[in-house]
Amino acid sequence: MVLLFGSRGSRPSGALYTFLQLCTLLSLTFAKDYYKILGIKRSATVKEIKKAYRTKSLQHHPDKGGDAETFAEIARAYEVLSDEGAKEIYDMHGEEGLKQHEQGGGGGGGDPFEDIFSQFGFNFGGGGRRRRDEEQQTPSVDLPLYMSMEQLYKGEIIEVEYVREVLCLNWKECMKPAQECQGPGVRVKMQQLAPGFVQQVQQRDDRCVARGKMWRPNCKECPQGQTQTEKIDLTLDISKGMRPGERITFEGVADEKPGYSAGDLNFVIFESENDLFHRDGDQLYKTMEIPLVDALVSKYATS
Repeated sequence: MVLLFGSRGSRPSGALYTFLQLCTLLSLTFAKDYYKILGIKRSATVKEIKKAYRTKSLQHHPDKGGDAETFAEIARAYEVLSDEGAKEIYDMHGEEGLKQHEQGGGGGGGDPFEDIFSQFGFNFGGGGRRRRDEEQQTPSVDLPLYMSMEQLYKGEIIEVEYVREVLCLNWKECMKPAQECQGPGVRVKMQQLAPGFVQQVQQRDDRCVARGKMWRPNCKECPQGQTQTEKIDLTLDISKGMRPGERITFEGVADEKPGYSAGDLNFVIFESENDLFHRDGDQLYKTMEIPLVDALVSKYATS
């Protein structure tokens, strides 16, 4: 089949427009259902969402024989449904609308047909959709997790409480447009060197929280500042045979900050010393003192 495209800026013919509409509708039809992935109802509470995520993630964890792709889908579903803003966009516009929002398309209310047309070179006067700059990440956090040899041998489930900084609930209300902001902490100033010659100079400015966005000082919506303290419950699944140095990672659970995605929280395993045995990989050794005669002729002797 041959498709004839018009020049850039023109609207596609009726047949082509209908074809592209059908392609887009099909992609929306086969979009992932995050509620179905977690096995919950659309009316599920935050607590129910967390509980379902823990159950599903433990069940499909790759270290326990689960499928890595399914595990990633579960993590993505929890990431969306546990975020009030992302969940609202997903409920209204589905996965496609959420992707548009994450790519800088606003609240996900744009025309999905226009996006697919732009991929073929058509421009309807809106300048096209521009992908946002890659988001920076707050520092990841490593925490030591001291385990006994017996715990690592048998495996264990541990419930812990973690305290972190999260964005103020109404933090978006505290931002104002600022074209001079080029990213978190970066402001660009125009400096005239001579008549007709202008230079851009980057300056550090913590008021800039994202590209084109500046934090409004003394904002009433966030009286305690950009972030606030939150306590979260985490479940650590210590698999049988885990070794010192291995990590249990919770993605996106480190501190939050405007303009940044949250880093990862890593629990690094340390093995406590054992009075009787010492470990070398998967082997256990025990040091004993025995008489020379026993070493030569007794059951302790090796052939």
